[in-house]
Amino acid sequence: MRIRRHLRLLGFVGVACSLLLAACSSSTQSSGSTTGTRVEGGTATIALTPIDSQFNYIFPLLNFTNDTFANVTYSQYLMWRPLYWFGSPGHVGVNFNESLAGPVGVKTSGGHTIATIQLKPYRWSDGQPLTTRDVEFWINLLKAGKANFWGYEPGEFPDNLLAFKALSSSKFTLTFNQVYSAQWLYNELGLIIPLPQHAWDKESATGPVGNYDTTSAGATAVVNFLLAQNKDLSTYATNPLWQVVDGPWKLSSYASSTGDATYVRNLRYSGPATGSLHAIRIDTYTSDTAEFDQLLSSGVDFGYIPDNDAAQVPRVKGDGYSVQAWPAWGINYVFLNFAAPGAGPIYSQLYIREAMQHLINQAGYISSFLQGYAYPTYGPVPLQPSSQFVSSQQNKNPYPYDPAEATALLRQHGWQVVANGTDTCTHAGSGSTECGAGIPAGAKLSFSFLYATGTTGDSEEVAALQSSFAQAGIKLAVTGAPFPTATSDMTPACAKTNCWELAYVGEAWLFDPGFDEPDGGILFASNGPSNLGMYSDSKADSLISALGSGGLSALYSYENYLAQQLPGLWMPQTDTQISAVSNKLKGTFPQDPLNNIYPENWYFVK
Repeated sequence: MRIRRHLRLLGFVGVACSLLLAACSSSTQSSGSTTGTRVEGGTATIALTPIDSQFNYIFPLLNFTNDTFANVTYSQYLMWRPLYWFGSPGHVGVNFNESLAGPVGVKTSGGHTIATIQLKPYRWSDGQPLTTRDVEFWINLLKAGKANFWGYEPGEFPDNLLAFKALSSSKFTLTFNQVYSAQWLYNELGLIIPLPQHAWDKESATGPVGNYDTTSAGATAVVNFLLAQNKDLSTYATNPLWQVVDGPWKLSSYASSTGDATYVRNLRYSGPATGSLHAIRIDTYTSDTAEFDQLLSSGVDFGYIPDNDAAQVPRVKGDGYSVQAWPAWGINYVFLNFAAPGAGPIYSQLYIREAMQHLINQAGYISSFLQGYAYPTYGPVPLQPSSQFVSSQQNKNPYPYDPAEATALLRQHGWQVVANGTDTCTHAGSGSTECGAGIPAGAKLSFSFLYATGTTGDSEEVAALQSSFAQAGIKLAVTGAPFPTATSDMTPACAKTNCWELAYVGEAWLFDPGFDEPDGGILFASNGPSNLGMYSDSKADSLISALGSGGLSALYSYENYLAQQLPGLWMPQTDTQISAVSNKLKGTFPQDPLNNIYPENWYFVK
């Protein structure tokens, strides 16, 4: 899960192709066709959105704060590949074609899981083979530096790893301390990024390469050395350490002031590559306006149309670009602070959350405010693209837009409903026709609502929410703030009288990069590290705990329950971006919903 809009804590994420995108299939054919004569070589320019941040962290042991798209999709994954790759053009799930290893062999015994893994014959850019020692090196460094690694969750990898054993230079086993299904185990294995032990196992720049990582103290010294090198941004393109890669691209130039970077092909890349570009240049823009101006002047090969300029799609197409939405594999919701005094006991009543959800017109928001560049969220597993992970039940909206049903639910549970006013609890108590435990007589359905400004569609959604909730007598005191300010105000488990009560940032969680099965325990388990509002449900916890060993049936049980229970108020998931690609650049479409790019498969035509 990579940061968008600079917040890892929040994921920081047939509807997406609606009327406005009726021509998106033809755009795909245009960009992906072989029309024109293929050109060997060339440099493709790629534009990063301001919310993608800028490339400023090269060491793959990436910390929580810097886990941005710029540092992963547009740099790290170009140079160093994870053991298992997830996502492919148009699809989610494990991608063995792009992975460094074949399918894992899984055996369980005595409450343990033994995974047997065979590496493919990859080589580093200096000609040395990628071996099991490189896998062990990563594991040892991760153990030493796990507290700073973006993907670390206490109790999971590497805490759950009992033993690593090299069977040969290309085959090894991992023994885990509990039973995992093979499918879910890929979520753990996706956190492994083999690193060049023969070049990086050092404690100083002038010291020799050794086997320092095999002791805890030595591994810590190596991590500290590499982190120190990582801080020297001015040497990113010249430091010999960072030139030893196993990915398809090598860094050739870098501007530390902007994060702009140029990559050239790794001629020893062992993986699949069908394109013919010699280089790619990735530019960071300080504003959407600056990028869009450059796009309109044909200065970008792979860029984007800002959401607020979606009406300009026909013009951009006329300027020689293919345009296609880039769906994100994510879920979106309004955050509820169950810990907030007054509001918390109200949110704890399922009927309240059901009434609120019935007041959210997702289909209307998508067509009117988001201009078709989104799809609905009905539960904790993304609906798009369609995949084996989505149950048949979660494909249906359990709470369609229905203000009359919302009003009826409130009246049935002891509330005096005042349309365009403020509802009042008139029947306190915990009976079936009363307001619910912890809600006193006279309590009001009036809540503060914090949202992140900056996107017209998001602001329009919030205004519609405020109006719709008012129909049922639920008053929202709306406050907008820039994204960094809004998210910093969303203090986890905040229980003070001035705490946030409802919050919406336009994007909640993206299941990338290291996810096969979309496990939302980090969000919705009682002790989930990104459970900002302290949602807690014992049955949900039990279903989440069964995900590791239960396979798809356990996932379906979990998602069906959470879809009904509403740990947050489901909202449309917006697309990653509206991509605009020069008609001269081919091989870019369809795009990967896990937000990976594959420029090694791109090429120009003339």
